[in-house]
Amino acid sequence: MVLVTKENEMRVPGIIVGVLIVLTGIGGIIYLIGLSVYADYIFAKNYMYAWNLSDKASTIEAKAKYINEFVTCIESNRSEFAPYAVVFLKTPNNSFDCNLDAIKTLRDRLETIKTMKENSFEYQTAIQQITAQEQGQAHELISVFESCYILQNFPMIWAWKGFLWFIGFITLICVGIGVVTFVAGGA
Repeated sequence: MVLVTKENEMRVPGIIVGVLIVLTGIGGIIYLIGLSVYADYIFAKNYMYAWNLSDKASTIEAKAKYINEFVTCIESNRSEFAPYAVVFLKTPNNSFDCNLDAIKTLRDRLETIKTMKENSFEYQTAIQQITAQEQGQAHELISVFESCYILQNFPMIWAWKGFLWFIGFITLICVGIGVVTFVAGGA
């Protein structure tokens, strides 16, 4: 049986504060996770669908159509992308514009291939090159666009900033537990 004493009554506000700090940390982590899922969904819905359909397409015409749609979507929404996928140490490799130029060369190459005869050696070689390029370098290219998008629209979850927020919320949880333990223990 717990006796309500003056000493126990004095501990209640401290315990409430500790619990609120823990709940704030947990809520922050849930918010970060939700924001991350939402950001990925929006990027996939607005941009990646065209790239993914291009990757799945089996004809050059379809690939060209979807790559062109991807480039058009990104160009028409240029303001939704940061100029670089990083905050420091900017290079052409992490530049939005340089990567957009690179993907335009893929689009132009597909347009050139469309003019070739399907049973020709050059057509078959070009198809192999396009497939290799999509499979080999596409991930890096797309990750730059996604990082630019996240940095511009959801900076709280972008790369190391997201990590720092996560560590901050974990710290809040630890501090809150420490407060509750300290106050409840009567130390």
